[in-house]
Amino acid sequence: MIANRSDEHNEPRTEFTLTPYRVSDSSHMRMTDPSDRQELMARPLTSLSVHRTHALSVRWCYALALAWSMLCPVAGLELNSPVYAETGPAKPASHPTLNQAKRLIDAGKAEEAVTILRRFLATSPKPELLDDTYLLLGAALHGTKQHGEALHYLLLLQTEFPDSEVTDRGKLLQARVHAAMGNLDLALPILTGLRNLSKDDATKREALRLSGDFYAQKKDTTRAIQAWLDEVALGTEDQAEDVRTRIRDLTSGTSDKKSLEQIRSTFPRNFPGDLASLRLIELYISRGEEHQAIRQIQQFLVNFPTHPQAAKTSDVLATLQAKQKSNQFFIAVVLPLSGKLAPFSGEVLSGIQLAVEANRDRAGGPSVGLIVKDLESDPATFLDEFSELLNTDRPLAVIGPLLSKNLPVMAELAERAHIPLITPAATFPNVRQLGNYVFNTALTYELQAKRIASYAIKEQGFRRFCILHPDTTYGRELARLFTQEVRQHEGEVIAVESYKEGEIDVSGQLKRMKAEDLNRYGLAVPVDQTKLAGKLTKLDKKVYYTPGFDAIFIPGRAADAGIITAQLNFHDMKVPFLGANGWNSPDFARTDDSSIDGAVFVDGFFIDSQTPTVQDFVSRYKKRFEANPTLFSTQGYDAAKLVLDAVRKGASSGEAVHDQLLTQPDLSSLTGPAAFGPDGTLNRPLFLIQIKHGRFLQVN
Repeated sequence: MIANRSDEHNEPRTEFTLTPYRVSDSSHMRMTDPSDRQELMARPLTSLSVHRTHALSVRWCYALALAWSMLCPVAGLELNSPVYAETGPAKPASHPTLNQAKRLIDAGKAEEAVTILRRFLATSPKPELLDDTYLLLGAALHGTKQHGEALHYLLLLQTEFPDSEVTDRGKLLQARVHAAMGNLDLALPILTGLRNLSKDDATKREALRLSGDFYAQKKDTTRAIQAWLDEVALGTEDQAEDVRTRIRDLTSGTSDKKSLEQIRSTFPRNFPGDLASLRLIELYISRGEEHQAIRQIQQFLVNFPTHPQAAKTSDVLATLQAKQKSNQFFIAVVLPLSGKLAPFSGEVLSGIQLAVEANRDRAGGPSVGLIVKDLESDPATFLDEFSELLNTDRPLAVIGPLLSKNLPVMAELAERAHIPLITPAATFPNVRQLGNYVFNTALTYELQAKRIASYAIKEQGFRRFCILHPDTTYGRELARLFTQEVRQHEGEVIAVESYKEGEIDVSGQLKRMKAEDLNRYGLAVPVDQTKLAGKLTKLDKKVYYTPGFDAIFIPGRAADAGIITAQLNFHDMKVPFLGANGWNSPDFARTDDSSIDGAVFVDGFFIDSQTPTVQDFVSRYKKRFEANPTLFSTQGYDAAKLVLDAVRKGASSGEAVHDQLLTQPDLSSLTGPAAFGPDGTLNRPLFLIQIKHGRFLQVN
């Protein structure tokens, strides 16, 4: 068997161990990492001096070998059944070069094996030696990571010797080579064919093992486990225990709740459904989803009442239930904690947890706990579960959802239950349209447009602007709202142009912008070329252009803004640049292009702010989560802190929290005094950040 248990990220040193059975037998050739040595107990090859025969079967040869070993117990001496495939009349199959190549591969000297096998192949060896030569050369080339050439010889083996006993071994190796090249989707069909068509149980078992390994690399946990469980039926009890260990390692190392839930539902009362349930409990507790952990433990105890972990799990259940009862009030958190949005939800949840823990550390206030629910865990039943949460658990407030599309239906249910719904991230323009109990702590497009326009007009005295925005919802909305703010302050927008994200040449847009400006306020002064020194070139300017606008607003990504500002300078549009929070990328500040120096943008969070409350928050967050906080973290923190502050001021119901959030003009946010506006958005101080000499500096 050519086997290699490879880690998903780090490929271990390849070692070939040859044992004295036929290539078609599972233990003829194994490629193992050091962790496999004890399991395989492969023995060194001592002799290949045997004869081919059509009459003697592999099983009969193996029986003779066992009989001989009992009669002749000489240390290190073993009778070897034929190694080479039957490709013609019975002939001696041993060849010194092939024996030497096997020893080199066995010793981990694949490069030397490649050299002698190439020389041997160049001598036009006998046909009956070619199949093993191709297989060994493919294995040696794979060992030296010459994967393309390894595939060439393995394909020759299949083409020229389709009936050879080593062909299946070649297919196994071929699958390994494809996997090493990152082509798992090419490797898996080969293994499926072997699982279905091979007549050799050992080959099937190895194909199942590799299938499981490759499915695990593809994060298809359930298929990986099913393949490995199918492998158990074809092996010994020791091999079965190895399979169970693999499954335990995979399940315990999985953090994806959907995968774990799928394992649990596929094996509800059997191994490894128990492992998946225990892992889910562990994840729920670590993420503060104690409410979900309690439900998971209760289900585990129903499905596995006599499980070895049942008693310990019951103790954990009692502890969690006691903790739940010790809390006077709850805040519910409803976010997509699995799926593509999980990282952002995790940042929001971390901010919420930090606020709750800080409140717990302060003396004198009521105890407030968290009920955390994954919005993506079961979309089909979510609304029923959310309604039950509102009406049964009666939280003081619900923090969520992340996206605007989930707001309307959740807002309707929250309104009926008279429980505030606070979204920490949705950019919905006016959440109060959805109900009187809906609030928003997110950095909206309108907040950004108001702040950057106020800075430009009131603090810098700018009156005329151009806008160059990406053709996205983000860009279009910020351009529209900035224009609206400028006009409300009796300013003027000269021209508005758009570009596609990733577009590297915006000269067409800039020329149109310049032409519009020249029709109104811009100046173009002809250059007296007779006064220019030296020979004229195409790069010499024929007209000096002076922009008639004071600044240009570029609400796009940092990657695009860096390219655009350089082109603006080239076209003599050397005016101050204004941006939005899409610019907040350290790489943007560190660019060598001096064209962005002095540019100013707006954001809801600045990690290097010298504001004491922000510094304290950043310090506590880093200590607690060993990561830097983000805008999402701060918005979750603010949402929770505002509810906790309301509780400290006497609120003991959703209605009371709602009244305080709605009427208090001096709420305490992370960045300073704040208040919810008529549209339900939290109006709070934002950061103005300037790019100066490769660094971000706070302006305000």
